Amino acid sequence: MASLGAGAIHGGAIGLHAEHPQLARVFVVLTLLQIGWALVAFAHDARWIAPLGVAVNGLAVGGWLITRVTGIGWIDGLEIRENPQLADTACAILGAVAAATALGIVLLGKSSEPDVETRRLRLPAVGIAAVTALAMWNGAGHVHSHGSDAHATSEAHAHGDGTSTDGHSDASGASASAADAAHTDGAHAHTVVAGWPRAYDPALGIDISGVPGVTPEQEARARTLIEDSLRELPRWSDVETAVAEGWFSIGDKSTGFEHYINRPLIEDGKFLDPTAPESLVYRVDGDQRTLVSAMFIAKTGVPIDDPSLTDFGGPLMQWHAHDNLCWGLNAEGRPVILALTNAAGECPTGTTKGGGKNAMVHVWIAPHPCGPFAALEGVGAGRASVSDAERVDMCNHDHAGDQASSSTTGAATSPTADSTTPPAQVSTDLVAASRDSGAARIDLSGMAGVSPEQEARAEDLVFATRTTLPKFGTTAAAEAAGFTSIGDGTTGYEHFINWKYINDEHELNPDFPESLVFQVDPATGTKKLVSAMFMMGDEYTLENVPDVGGPLTQWHIHNNLCFSRDPFEFGSTRVVGVTSPNGTCGFGIRLRENPMIHVWIVPHPCGPFAALEGVGAGQILDGQERLCDHDHAGH
Repeated sequence: MASLGAGAIHGGAIGLHAEHPQLARVFVVLTLLQIGWALVAFAHDARWIAPLGVAVNGLAVGGWLITRVTGIGWIDGLEIRENPQLADTACAILGAVAAATALGIVLLGKSSEPDVETRRLRLPAVGIAAVTALAMWNGAGHVHSHGSDAHATSEAHAHGDGTSTDGHSDASGASASAADAAHTDGAHAHTVVAGWPRAYDPALGIDISGVPGVTPEQEARARTLIEDSLRELPRWSDVETAVAEGWFSIGDKSTGFEHYINRPLIEDGKFLDPTAPESLVYRVDGDQRTLVSAMFIAKTGVPIDDPSLTDFGGPLMQWHAHDNLCWGLNAEGRPVILALTNAAGECPTGTTKGGGKNAMVHVWIAPHPCGPFAALEGVGAGRASVSDAERVDMCNHDHAGDQASSSTTGAATSPTADSTTPPAQVSTDLVAASRDSGAARIDLSGMAGVSPEQEARAEDLVFATRTTLPKFGTTAAAEAAGFTSIGDGTTGYEHFINWKYINDEHELNPDFPESLVFQVDPATGTKKLVSAMFMMGDEYTLENVPDVGGPLTQWHIHNNLCFSRDPFEFGSTRVVGVTSPNGTCGFGIRLRENPMIHVWIVPHPCGPFAALEGVGAGQILDGQERLCDHDHAGH
């Protein structure tokens, strides 16, 4: 009877986890096993039945214990631990009762009396039925911390005209979908908040009022947190002061932002305390560091949807976690990020997966187009308990937060938002009218400094790429043509490279593209061809690349990636990490810095030649500013 009740609870959880098909199937299997075993045990009296019951219910209980201690990284939806809830705890208790009873029969035997009274089972039966019903009723309203494990940029982005094809809100605060539209999907009750996030500039005041679903107490707490952060954080404006007081870099400056963490503060019992921020975030500009944000980190093991976190600011704030980072020690023995997990959620040898058990939230003291609690973009966005479309700490994924690095040293500049640009102007600038409809032949005229010849070459390259590249439209077609993945799909984009093409006789030829870029859907894992990445041969550097479109086209390199092996010897390789602060690979090897450029076959917010964001942006020529061609951008 206990196994029957546990199986029923697992059955009720199947639909509640439909957003995680793998986890839903696990519950289907557990339901069938536990209920099936119970029915067999009721109907038959065979010796093998009891040991099978120990195995079936013991497996269910063991899995529950693991998810409450560490999480199960290879099951989508169970990557981080959850606190015990009524429904899952009741299910585990019933499973334990079933397993213990079956084990007792295995060890002690069963009654030899064929006509034992069954009346003594009536009370346990009623109790089990009551516990089962209560657990199923409670489970239907539980909001889990399960989220997508790869928060990649989705294909469509939000725009300042209020339109969006995937539900993301724009930087000016337009609704991410229908105003204040609430919806429920399975166990997750989500609300798309109207008018939030909004562009933020502390010099213009703190505008967090009037957000639907936010109580006066939550608004007051959030406002106080921002004000206290603006007052307290500047004491660490000098990064040397922060280092002297215990903060150290995690080695992520190549993203354009560098996090400094003070690990003892994570477990100090203080919560959202600007006098003791667990992490300080600096914008990187060459050797300069500008303090722009605190990243407050909750105590280890507190889920990102725990009420102690979510109730603080309500819909104003979004907590997230990073469960795809691989850590190792740098030359000074400090833990730094050396790699990202692969598609299976595994870290390269010599590194350790970490960070997924810590919820965190940003509070900005510098202007940000996505509000005072905005997350970073790309890999920096982490994983929340809701989809990207429903996050209230993200707006326009390609431009919010100045993510691009801007020089061969990994420096970052801000072509769209800096401390002197009012947020309203940022919002307007980011969503300038576009002339790229996605057609093969597009108009690239009107950019200053572009000659008619450069314009024609750029338009011809886009036309040739968009008409030719679709023949590689699936990963199967790409692999059949000799392309191999470098294993970077967790970033939201996966590059397939044909290493033989890099030094062949073809240049900027879409019949022989050196690399194909597929966008990865984080929910389904499906991959869509969106761009070519043309790579020049070994004789080229950023100083002597072909002049395709003048200011329309900007080449970049990747000088901070570590690969598993030499692809020119083995035919393939994978990205296994990034270089340490001194430019060396803790494991793997660096490859030659071949110049490269994207040509998008779908509209892109920064134009048809845009680079990716974060680590994917690479490094450009010293002295250049990262281009974002708003006039020819994609939406």
